[in-house]
Amino acid sequence: MTWRMVGCITRLVPQKGVHLIRHAIYRTLELGGQFVLLGSSPVPHIQREFEDIGNHFQNHEHARLVLKYDEALAHLIYAASDMLIIPSIFEPCGLTQMIAMRYGSIPIARKTGGLNDSVFDVDDDTIPLQFRNGFTFVTADEQGFNNALERAFNYYMNNAETWKELVQKDMSIDFSWDSSASQYEELYEKAVLRARTASRS
Repeated sequence: MTWRMVGCITRLVPQKGVHLIRHAIYRTLELGGQFVLLGSSPVPHIQREFEDIGNHFQNHEHARLVLKYDEALAHLIYAASDMLIIPSIFEPCGLTQMIAMRYGSIPIARKTGGLNDSVFDVDDDTIPLQFRNGFTFVTADEQGFNNALERAFNYYMNNAETWKELVQKDMSIDFSWDSSASQYEELYEKAVLRARTASRS
């Protein structure tokens, strides 16, 4: 049997969608996957809740909760995960999805803020094919999240070659400032050209 490994690397705070992270642990196992969480919470009752969940799965071979900050371990989880969940309620920018893609872990992200600007659903026909790089959902509830997670699992199981191509594409995406700067320059030049054209007329 092929195990799909779902990772989550985050601060456990309400902004990050902790109710969906909690749900993801159980749903991943129901779908026959493995789940690993790395993170901790400054909110005492959230930290306790995840400690209880971690204790519940202490001897489970397919689930592990590591409730601390560990930079070295984070990189190992990025590298080992097939998918990485980012179910944020809001996210001004977000680096997790970019790091995940560089490691070849496909993001499953909520369409909000910076996530909406960098993760584009593989099934979204309104997005050019070359930009589609993950799985997204809109509503921050279990149903919305389930839809994205289950589509990702089905894609992984039924489209092995296409999944490999998706991984390769994600690993080659350029999120550097060089790429962003050239886009800003292009926008600036177009704006200047429009302004000059308007002033002449």
